[in-house]
This record gives sequence, structure tokens and C-alpha cells, in this order.
Amino acid sequence: MTGISQNHRLHEKVRMRKFSPALLPAVAALCLCLSASAAANELSAIRHWSSPTSTRIVLDFRERAAYKTVPQPDPDKLVLDITDIAGAVPVSTVLINDGIVKTVTAARRDRDTIRITVALTKPASHKIFSLEKFMDKPPRLAIDIVRLDLEQADKVERQQTRKLKQQQVRIVVIDAGHGGEDPGAIGPGKTMEKDIVLALARKTAQLLNRAPDIKAYLTRKGDYFIPLGTRMNMAREHGADLFISIHADSSFSGKIQGTSIYCLSLKGASSAAALKLAQQENASDSVGGVPLEHHNDDLNAILVDLVQTNTLNASLKCAGILLQEIARCNRLRMDQPQQAGFKVLKDPDMTSVLIETDFLSNPSREQRLKSEQFQNSFAAAIAAAVTKFFPAAPPSAAGEKPAREASAPKAGKKSPAPRLHTAVRGESLDSIAKKYGMTAARLRALNGLSEKSTIRAGMKLKVGEEFSPAAPPLAVSEQPAGKSSSQKASGKPSPASVHTVARGESLSSIAHRYGTTVSKLMAVNGLSEKNKILIGMKLKVGAGE
Repeated sequence: MTGISQNHRLHEKVRMRKFSPALLPAVAALCLCLSASAAANELSAIRHWSSPTSTRIVLDFRERAAYKTVPQPDPDKLVLDITDIAGAVPVSTVLINDGIVKTVTAARRDRDTIRITVALTKPASHKIFSLEKFMDKPPRLAIDIVRLDLEQADKVERQQTRKLKQQQVRIVVIDAGHGGEDPGAIGPGKTMEKDIVLALARKTAQLLNRAPDIKAYLTRKGDYFIPLGTRMNMAREHGADLFISIHADSSFSGKIQGTSIYCLSLKGASSAAALKLAQQENASDSVGGVPLEHHNDDLNAILVDLVQTNTLNASLKCAGILLQEIARCNRLRMDQPQQAGFKVLKDPDMTSVLIETDFLSNPSREQRLKSEQFQNSFAAAIAAAVTKFFPAAPPSAAGEKPAREASAPKAGKKSPAPRLHTAVRGESLDSIAKKYGMTAARLRALNGLSEKSTIRAGMKLKVGEEFSPAAPPLAVSEQPAGKSSSQKASGKPSPASVHTVARGESLSSIAHRYGTTVSKLMAVNGLSEKNKILIGMKLKVGAGE
């Protein structure tokens, strides 16, 4: 027993020596080191983007961060504590002042906690959600501050545009892809897709808005992210007749170039390249950051087979016209429309196409895409295609069953050639447009001209819509381009030629056929903006007006 007791006392001395007061500083330092290792997460950046109705604040971390909101008596403040965070605060105050958020401040509350304070312009709703590491994006915490009053006003404004359809105005929604947190493709010269496509969308909308019977709207007007589903909802609220999503492509090869146009496919992609592209574009929600409840891939719940088939056919026709017009100003990557399961095109009752303008990964095409001259010509080509497509596509409010698809001409018969005007010395776009009862903007769009284009003697200009396979069949009482059923054998129109309205026709399409304007057609028939034209209605046209 004595030997055991001595050994026990010896071990006690050794144990006490290990933890003697002289060693306490070293032990404390070791504990601090272990604590820092356990709280290795760091806040590396605070970023933000502003939209007309909301502000997104993004906090970048090394790892997924834990947080808790701190209740506040002041409704104009949102406070949250980020726990288990080491390192210095990257920035103490971020000034925003966008009408929604004033400032964001970050301050260390204790050794492991950083407090984030968001000062609001006025009380607003918020949503906080974590985003996992994705591609080159680190783990993030997104804070969406939403002014519900502004959001509701924006929605009401979009819905008000439906009233334009009573005036036979066609609604086009132009969607600039990506934005905000999601830059899209990035060229070797650091050109971002989101900037290029926004510039193109703006130019296209400006050109279309010069036409009296077309009104164009943008899904995004600045550098901010919009979820794919929200883009579709915005177009639906507008009652869009046509949805055009504009993008720029990218490839591992720096030599690939050219424009491609895509439509929706419900039965698989038309090619491996189309499938890959759809996967890249559909990843936008993951890059830009969308709460889990916004992810919804169940398209079947909203699809109606008959409606979807009709809109897909119309979309393919629109894509074909776009390819023809764009070929005038840019090389085509594929000369036929491609199909794949693009989320942003998945509306069952809206004609929709996606344009991949060119490849940002190609250095020469990157410079071309940045060119003001190229952007103007490309936007003019889109506008020209839209004006060609619309006479063949009657307006239909989103949610309504579209008019039946037009039948294609019989095999072996060629479509009539477009009406042409040969410019003479001294003529201008304005004088030629006036002569044919149209605006200079429409004349430019028909001929793919920009505002800087000049008219030269001998130049041949289209001054009438070309009848394409997409054009609606002629009504029994209707004759082509400016001739009426009551026309005399001499070929001269009677004083009051009459046209019987057929299915799918609008005042705009009828006016185009008879070389007049919508306003003149309304005046001679005593119609107001509130009047609708119905199938079988008799309208005075031709010389009688």
C-alpha cells in the first residue's frame, strides 16, 4: 500500500505542476486560439442593389452564417446579429438612400458577434434567407427590403396597360436577362452580359414605342435582380402579346460567334447545345438568389395543352421572322429557331422568345456588342421583326384563349412581294412615311434602319407589310392590299369600300392592308377608343374615307 501511496503523491505533484499559475497565460492563449479556430467564419463584404420597389442587401461569408433578428421598438429599423464571426468588420457604414433604405451599419458587438442595422426610409417588410455557395459565389445572407406600397402601385400600373388593348395596341414586354447579383456571362474584357442586354432592351423599347399601335415595357429598368418567375408574372400583368428575353451567350471557345433564337420546348431540347444553354439560363435564380419558396419547377400545374400548343406555334413563327431581320445586321449562329425548357418562357398563353445576341466569350464579338452602332442596328432589327409579326398575330390578353392559328399558304404558292418605294432626290424618311400613311419610326423599323441612316436616291424601301406564312387567311369579303370586295371592274375603288372583319383581325391590321391609319379608320367609321371591333362587322375602307 505504501508504494501505491507514494506513486499517487508523485502523480499529483506532476499534475499540479502542469497547471501551476505560471502556466495560466499560455493556457489562456491556447483557449483563445481554439476559440478563434471554432469561430473561423468571416464577413468579407456588404453589397446592395436597388430596384423601384425593393432593396437587396447581400452579406458575403466564408461559411454559412447563423443569425437572429433583434426586436426593435423603432419600425424604421431592422437589426440582426450574426454569430460566430471572427475578424474585422469590412465596412462600418454603407450609404444607400434609395427611398427604401437609408444606411446599413455593421459593428462588432462582442468577440464573436457582429450586429447589422438597416435604417429604413419608412416601415417596410423584409425577408432574410441564406444562399449556399454556388459557382464563384460564396455563402451569402440576403436581406430583401420591400416597400409593399410601391410594389402594389407598380403592379396596378402594369395592369392599367391592359386598357390599351381596347384601342388595338399591341403590348410587348422586353426582358433584359440577369441583373444585380447575377452578372450573366462575362467577356474576356470584363464586359458583363447584364449591362449589354439592358442597353439593348432599352433601345428596342424606345424604337417600338414610336409606333402608334405598339407599346413596349421593360421587366427591369436598372441593375437589379428579378427572379425568373417574377419576370413572367410582370409580363402577364401587362397583358403582353409578346415577351422577348434578351441575353448574350458564352462558350469555352473564344472563336464561336453569332445570334441564336430559342423558344420553349416541353418535350426535350432540340439539341444538346440548346439543353445546355437552358440549364445555364435557368440557373439564374440560384446565382441571383431566390428564397426556396420561389423555386417552382412544376410547370404542368399551369399548362393548358391547347393554349400552349397555339402559343408555341406563334413563338416559332416570331422567332423565324426575328432571324430573318437579325441576319441583315449580324451573323447567325443557327438559322432556325431552337427549343429547350427555358423557365422564363414558360407562360402557357403568351408568345415568347429568347434571343442570344452573340458570344461575349469571343473578344471581337464582345467589342461589337459594346458598340453603340451595333446595338442600334440590332435593336432596329428586333423592332422590324416585331412590326412584321404583329399583323399576323392578333392581340390577346394574358389568361384568355388566343385566336386560332393562321393557316400557312398552300405548297407551291409564293407569298406576294412587299410594297416597295424607290426614293428620289430630295425625299426624306418623314416625307415618304407621310406619303404612305405611316410614321417615320415604322418605316425605319420595316427597313432595319437606325436614326442615323440616310436616304439616297434610288434606294428601295418597304412601305407595306410583307405577307408571310404567318399572315392570317383572307376573309371571304377581303381582297389583298388596298382592294375591296366592292371594287369595280375598272380597278378603281368605290367611294365607300367596305371590309368585313374576320377572326383575329384588329383595326391596326386592317388599316395596314388598306394603306391607311388606325385614326383615319376610326374617324370614317365613327369609332372611339372604347369601341371594339367584332367578327362580321362592316367597316368603311379605301377611297370612301
